[in-house]
Amino acid sequence: MVVNVVAWLCIHLGVSSFVSLAPEAFVKAFAGLYRVKRWETRAKIYERLGVKKWKDRIPEARRWFRKGKTAAHLRNPSQWDLFEKQTNRSELSHWLQMFAAPFFFLFNPPWAGWIMVAYAILFNLPFIIVQRYNRVRMMRVKERVFRR
Repeated sequence: MVVNVVAWLCIHLGVSSFVSLAPEAFVKAFAGLYRVKRWETRAKIYERLGVKKWKDRIPEARRWFRKGKTAAHLRNPSQWDLFEKQTNRSELSHWLQMFAAPFFFLFNPPWAGWIMVAYAILFNLPFIIVQRYNRVRMMRVKERVFRR
């Protein structure tokens, strides 16, 4: 149990540190991952999930790494590019953290390995949803501004 907790802590912090320091080219290599899908905008899925109500309750690693801007900076067009890059890094970080889950099958019984997979998904998915929600929000703000 302690090994799992320490391993997850190392994965979360290590992957977050790596992605926050990674060159922009590395983050851009996953551009398809960040692309807003048609179903995300048409169905208003994030509004149905109530993301706006709970997104501020989850912790932001941005504060720990002293990097990045909050969504409040969306009001300032000069910050849009930086904020978009930040959401990409954050989303990538959480996807990579999830992909570390199979590692736990190496030193746990299969049932515990599956619990670690479930943990990886349940822990990281809300963060990914918030980043995608912010990206869709940013896209809508840009559309409104460019229509004027």
